[in-house]
Amino acid sequence: MAQVKSRGGGWFLLRLFGRTCVKSVAVLCRGLLRSSRFLARAVWSSLPLFGDAVMMALAGAGAVLRWIISHPTRSADMAIGVAMIGAFASVLTPPAPTDLRSSLDCLALNIYHEARGEPFKGRVAVGQVVMNRVAHPRFPGEVCSVITDGGEWPRGHCQFSWWCDGRSDRPRDSVAWRESRTLARDILLGVHGDPTAGALWYHATTVSPLWRGDFIEGPQIGRHIFYRPRQ
Repeated sequence: MAQVKSRGGGWFLLRLFGRTCVKSVAVLCRGLLRSSRFLARAVWSSLPLFGDAVMMALAGAGAVLRWIISHPTRSADMAIGVAMIGAFASVLTPPAPTDLRSSLDCLALNIYHEARGEPFKGRVAVGQVVMNRVAHPRFPGEVCSVITDGGEWPRGHCQFSWWCDGRSDRPRDSVAWRESRTLARDILLGVHGDPTAGALWYHATTVSPLWRGDFIEGPQIGRHIFYRPRQ
């Protein structure tokens, strides 16, 4: 009987300890839930390119936290909830902020210098050509590398003329620069479709380069004609 009583007392203490720990975790979850708005704003400011995805992930994590708080004494359910939070945490793991910022700046500069006088669709088209090249094995797989491709050679070999025209690349039109950055962010997020139908090249309507015959001519958008590969 003494052994049975000893086991019963130990089981009671174990249950008491377990409930105390679970309730402590629930209190912590409440604190995290209350600070979710602050976390969302902080993440949005540091990751402007992936704000929508982060906000959705935080909303999902908040739902999990509410569920855990409503079941504070069910240890098995708590384990499942913790596993779910781990899954959401993996979604929140971002690429390197420096790389994202560089891609945004490079794409915005290309849109600014190549198409700032174009209609909206024309600016989208110019930006989308860069993204099409990033996805194509013929070109570098990174935004800035695509834009600066050929710049290591003498003038005339750059893929985009503004990159090696010898002039300052610093934007002077603040309004156009702000619009270019916003559009670049949206293109990187995939907000807009591809009006060029997969084009990898384009030229102004005022010129007739010899290479145009090597590719399939696509749409004219604004003051540019776009081309895609034959194969």
